[in-house]
Amino acid sequence: MKGIKYDLRMGNIVLTKLHLPGSNPLIKYRDDWPRPSIQYPNQVLIRTLLGGICASDLHQIDLHISYFASIIANPVNPFAIGHELLGEVDDTGESVTTLQVGDRVVYCPIPACEAYGFQACPSCQRGDLESCQCLVGLGDGSELEEKYGGHGSFGGFGGGGFCEYSAGFEKQYFKVPDSLPDEVAILTEPFAVGLHAVSRNLPSDEDVVLVIGGGIIGLMITVAIRALGSTCRIISLVRYPFQAELAKRLRADTVISERSTDRLYEAVAETAGGHLLKPILGKRTIFGGSGPSMIFDSVASENSMDGALHLIRSNGKIIVVGLGYTKTKKIDWSIQVYKEVEIIGALAYGMETYEGKRIHALELALLLMQRNHGLFKDLLTHTFPIQDYKAALSCAKHKGANQAVKVAFDFR
Repeated sequence: MKGIKYDLRMGNIVLTKLHLPGSNPLIKYRDDWPRPSIQYPNQVLIRTLLGGICASDLHQIDLHISYFASIIANPVNPFAIGHELLGEVDDTGESVTTLQVGDRVVYCPIPACEAYGFQACPSCQRGDLESCQCLVGLGDGSELEEKYGGHGSFGGFGGGGFCEYSAGFEKQYFKVPDSLPDEVAILTEPFAVGLHAVSRNLPSDEDVVLVIGGGIIGLMITVAIRALGSTCRIISLVRYPFQAELAKRLRADTVISERSTDRLYEAVAETAGGHLLKPILGKRTIFGGSGPSMIFDSVASENSMDGALHLIRSNGKIIVVGLGYTKTKKIDWSIQVYKEVEIIGALAYGMETYEGKRIHALELALLLMQRNHGLFKDLLTHTFPIQDYKAALSCAKHKGANQAVKVAFDFR
């Protein structure tokens, strides 16, 4: 089996941190990996069609990610990565009832309590699947947990999109409507990320919303705001002209592309009606009840978070969706207190509320994409065979030079 796996052993971590020339020791490409098999009756074997490359995959590969994330890593090394997966059911376990061979499916990398067959943990009961204790190898203490190996021997955030085949639990997969092309269906996972962030923090029609980032998540946040019915004013901050065109197409009201921090702040303040004030030292900042009332930061680098704190109006809300920073050195977090700003994290997805009903974010994404799949046309900009993984990863890293939105491995 062709594919890339990730080996999170301490020796590989040290070598990666040394930035030695050559291939990254944390990932390994082989064309003879053993094909995975169904281990439990509630599992299915999936043949990958497309495997999207997420910015978090790049952070993981380069180890530009918090060590905190290691608590939700797969306990077995090496393990398959690539959580944006469109595939086809190749085989099913004996207790599988909702899927059959040949079904086209998208993948949820969170194996929550229902997937294992456990009693729902407190997070799952609330619909917060992204916080399910199964991710850290804690079940419900029943005999079933021992069948999976006991505490700490199962769990972990899943993957498989970078391999020809993968196996997972029946409840981790959602059927793709026949009318949805592969090139659109591969965007289900990033759209679900946007839907989760927005549905938990839905702007009112009167809000002025700033979306930081013109990558796929920033664009999907804009789509989600409109798809969930808000007519708020959306200001999109992007870096490249091709991103600006897409943000406008996806119904952002104003698009700002400005490299100078000072001019960027002026443009946001002017567009949002905020008042910029200059402290004795440091950057100008918006203060008071005018300006962006909500900011979705899909980048979450140290610079973007610093910008969000300076640009949010007093008593506003910042939703952190990206994973571009860990420990910070330059952010003045006291601004949060002076402005009484609410900061919310949004990771992955869970059960969302739509039209008065609870629905999994991936299922909601498929529903909304099916209604208007033309909106997502051409967002998959680059595909590569898995053996060209170095070129694919480079393309995804250098979005501006390549005009890349979504890059994926093509196994079809």
